[in-house]
Amino acid sequence: MAQATLSIGGHTVILSGGSSVDMAMSLPGMKVFECAEAEVSMQWHLDSVIAAMECRWIHEFDVSDGAVHCRFGVDAQGGYHYDFGSCGRLHYMEGDGVYISPMSNASVMRFALWTAFAMMGMAVGAVPVHSSVVVCEGKAVMCLGESGTGKSTHTRLWLENIDHTHLLNDDSPIIAIHGDKVRVYGSPWSGKTHCYRQESFPIAGLLRLEQRKENTIRRLRVLEAFAALQPSCPPSMAKDEHCLDLLVQFISNVIEHVPVYRMGCLPNAEAAQLSHETLMPWK
Repeated sequence: MAQATLSIGGHTVILSGGSSVDMAMSLPGMKVFECAEAEVSMQWHLDSVIAAMECRWIHEFDVSDGAVHCRFGVDAQGGYHYDFGSCGRLHYMEGDGVYISPMSNASVMRFALWTAFAMMGMAVGAVPVHSSVVVCEGKAVMCLGESGTGKSTHTRLWLENIDHTHLLNDDSPIIAIHGDKVRVYGSPWSGKTHCYRQESFPIAGLLRLEQRKENTIRRLRVLEAFAALQPSCPPSMAKDEHCLDLLVQFISNVIEHVPVYRMGCLPNAEAAQLSHETLMPWK
């Protein structure tokens, strides 16, 4: 049996199975997160036989640019299922590992692995968050927003105009809570930007971006901060009551320790300078 050990979001993940393990490890960025064996947090069993159980399907969506229609549901025993159409299936029962059927579509395999982390990570306070993250002198700034609002543009402006910065991840970094510490980790999932770093940093702040005709920024109150972060978390999680409870606890813990801002911005250097001066006034 093939096996690989990864460190993702501060947790050790074991992949086991047949040829799909080699396929998974050939995906962009995966080998960056290989590590020595340690205390295992998550088990992902690839090439598994998964029975097509009766489910209550609660969320439907498309991946691979609309080429694959997916469903997320719950069976009568409380197990979670992702159906990837003809491409395969994923099953997870809390307290057990994730089981993924054989897959030949690399794009869907990549999404299935991301889903596996999202499902298991929720229970241990480690959640992939749709964002672009820039690091400046040991502190991370996470840019949140809907697709097309300028997350990658704003982090690029930091890279071009703020000294001592680098990109950590451009699509799906991991926010992880360890005790009273909140950190953001690089991940094997970085969208179209191949930025895969096995690094983690404390978070200086979260920025919810909006396109405006002028650059403005203000810190959000608790309820506003919650509403700013929640849409960037895995959407299927909010469709199930138990997952939503875990998600609410996670977001509450994050915003207790990390300031959240709403920023109206233009795609210019002044926007980067304003957010830098606000989030890192000591620089």
